[in-house]
Amino acid sequence: MKTTVVPAQITTVEDRIAGSLTLPQIVLMVMAMVIGAGIYAVVMPKMHFGSIKITLIAIECIFFGGLALRFNGKILGEWLVILLRFNSRPRRYIFTKNDPIHREIIIKEPKVTEAKKIEIKVESKNTKTISLHDQIKIDQLFNENLVRLSFKPSKKGGLNVELKKAEN
Repeated sequence: MKTTVVPAQITTVEDRIAGSLTLPQIVLMVMAMVIGAGIYAVVMPKMHFGSIKITLIAIECIFFGGLALRFNGKILGEWLVILLRFNSRPRRYIFTKNDPIHREIIIKEPKVTEAKKIEIKVESKNTKTISLHDQIKIDQLFNENLVRLSFKPSKKGGLNVELKKAEN
């Protein structure tokens, strides 16, 4: 049986589309052509060549063509991205072995503002008043243990009140 060795760096191989050009290189060159066509169509005099148009198209073609060149296995566009990421990082790194217990912690005190007075209006329900004679009868019922009063909470947060005859 025949065996073959598979290289370990198989994931780093780039696909070649046209000759030795990869997809990012072709995209950069197509972008140069599209921008050049836009310059030709938009800059005055429209749809006619002039020295300004030829200069602008040549500059942008050289720029995008330069980004598509390969250097040390990567295209210059990727090197440019690496350089921009490197330059955007901070230059100084502070390393300390101290625990947070030894660090100076600055706590900003919150600003104290005066409390605003808020008036809450409570609507009172019209309740029937009980006459004095009826209040005395109810007190006698409870004091003599003739009636038993029970409160049971309902499932929806209400309160059920029950009056029953007391059993002696």
